[in-house]
Amino acid sequence: MKNLIKLGLLSVVTAGVFSACSSEPKSVEYYKDPKNAQELEEKVKECKKDPDSELKDKECFNAYKAQTTKTFFKKELQNEKITDEEVKKFFNR
Repeated sequence: MKNLIKLGLLSVVTAGVFSACSSEPKSVEYYKDPKNAQELEEKVKECKKDPDSELKDKECFNAYKAQTTKTFFKKELQNEKITDEEVKKFFNR
């Protein structure tokens, strides 16, 4: 009976270890989502501790890419002003 309990506990622990190891890294889209902004900041902060983390860790790569994309578009489109003449040129082609 004791061996059966030990075997059951060992099975649970083994399953837990393997499920933790096989989890998929979070995607760029996941990190781009505004509701995950805090998690993105935390992940980037964690990844910056290791200079090569972008090369070693797929999740760090995805977090950096999401942050770069969000920052690029935010800066590029934030103060962009288009005149009426430019709009007319574009749509009158």
